[in-house]
Amino acid sequence: MRTLRKYLIYAIPLLAVVMIGSLLLSRVIRPDAGQLPLAELHYTEAAAHIGQRAQVCGEVAQARLAGEIAGNPVFLNFGAPHPNQSFTAVIWERDYHRWPQPPQQEFGRGYVCAVGEISEHQGRPQIVVRQQQHLFFGQR
Repeated sequence: MRTLRKYLIYAIPLLAVVMIGSLLLSRVIRPDAGQLPLAELHYTEAAAHIGQRAQVCGEVAQARLAGEIAGNPVFLNFGAPHPNQSFTAVIWERDYHRWPQPPQQEFGRGYVCAVGEISEHQGRPQIVVRQQQHLFFGQR
């Protein structure tokens, strides 16, 4: 019994230090979200993944510069034209300069992929694209 007490006197504080150290390291050392593997989704699956970072691909049905909206967004609507789209990739005017030609012209048709965090706007999933490498033509 005394031998067990001797070990416990040293083991319990040591165990506490290891647990606290592990907890602190788990808060400090985190993988960069940009380096985590992305879910690769078809645009019809995006609504089930709100709040997640993913690559969403599909056929663009409409590319529209909405000059009547503040910030002059470009909407790439997947599945069907607005207001029946299933998913939208949004590019704001402040980010146009990142593309060699206007995004609504470059990505107006075809199988396109958008990378980013899926959010929801008026009940529809969307990704706001801010970097050129996050919007590209994919393969079916």
